[in-house]
Amino acid sequence: GDLPVPRALAPVLDSLTPEQRRAAMALGYVLVLAGAGTGKTKTLTAGVATRVELHGMVPGQILCVTFTNKAAQEMRKRIGDVLGPYSVPTWLGTFHALAARQLRAEPEVAQLRSGFDIRDAEDSLAIVRRLIRTVPKEKLPVPQEGAPGDARQIKKMAERIARLKEDLITPVAAFAHVESLIGRRQSANLHVDHESWRFVVGLYGRYQAILREQNAADFGDLLMWPTLAMLHDAEYHRRWSARFTAVMADEFQDVNRAQYLWLTLLGRTSGELFCVGDDS
Repeated sequence: GDLPVPRALAPVLDSLTPEQRRAAMALGYVLVLAGAGTGKTKTLTAGVATRVELHGMVPGQILCVTFTNKAAQEMRKRIGDVLGPYSVPTWLGTFHALAARQLRAEPEVAQLRSGFDIRDAEDSLAIVRRLIRTVPKEKLPVPQEGAPGDARQIKKMAERIARLKEDLITPVAAFAHVESLIGRRQSANLHVDHESWRFVVGLYGRYQAILREQNAADFGDLLMWPTLAMLHDAEYHRRWSARFTAVMADEFQDVNRAQYLWLTLLGRTSGELFCVGDDS
């Protein structure tokens, strides 16, 4: 049977299609697929509002992830306008912002101390540049384009470290991971610049040691360490997953491995995972 809709929800539900309205009011595992510009974020906003107003969830126990700060601000304003400021989830923000909060609560899962600094992509690039400058040119892998140690190579190395973190590969696990990647590509007769990848393994270890020395986390660390802790430490997982009565996410089609696991692990206790994404 359909639940009677509280009048307070009319502003967020009336602008939706019947399917979107049903999705917003549904509980459990909900995946809403829609084309660009068809009100995906509106549906997510309505989903949050429905959980608070209709299902009586506490706003502080709803985790809601957006891909950009702008989307988070829009949702905050929209829910506040409709239901008032006290109904806005306190865990509403980007993956990085929310994972940073989780890591700040228990920094030891990343072998960090409290009050750690966060390094952005530019900072990460600067560390990689500094490390590569200490290596004699003839010891650097020869890139397919450009010269050893040039800006393009530095950027590519930094991107590969970020990619390893998105795949939840720590420096300790990097060697085996990269060797298996090289092996798979070679046996499929696909090109792989094994020299560069092998160089990245050593670079990654040195890079991470610098971050640790500075008591700093890069963007990749924010998601990787809490996710690994939830995967490998049942008590930590139970504690974090039990905090939330619902886990909700926007732009689900763009999530990487770390983001996907982080979301599903946090939604495990409640069994409430509401995701909105592009159908393309």
